[in-house]
Amino acid sequence: MAEIIQINGTTWRIEDGGVRFYLFCGTEKAALIDSGMNHPGARELAESLTDLPLILINTHSDPDHISGNAAFEEFYMSPAEEENYRAHKDDGLDIEIKSLPDDDREGVLDKREFFIRNAIFAFQKMAPAQGFNVEMMRAATKTQCLDVCKDEVLNSSFEIDSEGRKITVFRYERADSVNTVRPVLIYIHGGSFMASSAKYYEQPCRLTAEKTGCVVLNIDYSLAPENRYPAAINDCISLVNHVYANATELGINKEKIGLFGDSAGANLALAAVIDNKSEAKISYLGLFYPCVDLFSGDKLYEWRESDYSINDEERELILSRLTLGRCDGKGNEALMAGILMNYTGEKYEAVKKAPDVSPIYADLSDMPFTGIFSAEYDGLRIQTEYYARLLQKAGVPCKFTRYRGVTHAFLDYFGIVPQAEAAILQMCGQVMEIWGLDV
Repeated sequence: MAEIIQINGTTWRIEDGGVRFYLFCGTEKAALIDSGMNHPGARELAESLTDLPLILINTHSDPDHISGNAAFEEFYMSPAEEENYRAHKDDGLDIEIKSLPDDDREGVLDKREFFIRNAIFAFQKMAPAQGFNVEMMRAATKTQCLDVCKDEVLNSSFEIDSEGRKITVFRYERADSVNTVRPVLIYIHGGSFMASSAKYYEQPCRLTAEKTGCVVLNIDYSLAPENRYPAAINDCISLVNHVYANATELGINKEKIGLFGDSAGANLALAAVIDNKSEAKISYLGLFYPCVDLFSGDKLYEWRESDYSINDEERELILSRLTLGRCDGKGNEALMAGILMNYTGEKYEAVKKAPDVSPIYADLSDMPFTGIFSAEYDGLRIQTEYYARLLQKAGVPCKFTRYRGVTHAFLDYFGIVPQAEAAILQMCGQVMEIWGLDV
């Protein structure tokens, strides 16, 4: 609920969720100073206070602000901001910004995220990695997720066959919904296609089952380099087809199948939709800080450090979290290349721009509703925003949210970093609205 504070007879301050902007009323027009970092109801709030024609005075031109310009017939910007505005004015991406829950500063990490990432960064500086090493990556890829469920959620597991590979699938469901037919959401974990495990992400899956009433399946897909592309994709498709073919036995509504995943898992979720040729149709995609351009060599989008608001006190730490996906010559291109090489092997040159490797090159016209949940300080954020614009241009319903103060892989600290739980709950709300669910 917005708080409206009247300063004097012609001036108001409007605050809503940590966002602040001002309304000044003259004799012929009223001026709104900044549209509340793209606050969706900025104009409506102003119009509730005055009948005068509104103009926008925008003091910033980063994408968070200028995407709100379209709501105004007349707006003004500082001449110093014009070049940046011209570079972004056709973005057309409606970004919902989620503020820090208990900190009104800009350019900083959430204090819980800072504590975790700063400790890891200090260790990395003392013992820097020597080249690309799969086993070291696997040893370092762990999560610290906490159970936040209030109601009883049941856990079980089963196996499916995928091209001769036995794949374990974990199942989560509300105890009070057993023996009913429910939609299904399939979770695909991240880990650069080579690391991590489904069991590490049990807690966000359990909360999803609790809040939506859906059956949630969590697939322990085959990892590269032992099982290279497209093995992991085919494992995910095999599970989708298994669910569709055995829906009655599994207590699942086969007409309501959704996928969600984080990082590389989000990439695999996209690939599973792109490559699936069966009757089973995916009607929801939830993508958490996805990697959509593994190649990153065609300069489809411009990566600029200036697109990130960074406090000087935390600059070194934050910049260390932007290296993955940073493609301006200052990122960790060797890491991205190592991931792609280990994932695809000798197929690298042939598939580096394949739609199921880099979905940014895919025909997106038939994609389902897509919820994208990005981190403010993720080097992949720029390519993800570009991908979201492609979805919009293709006419695909898409909801894009940026969580402030967090970095790539914030779901790894589910139950500790509040944005992780908030993002899962937001996804649950989207699913329930799209599928007409009521728990």
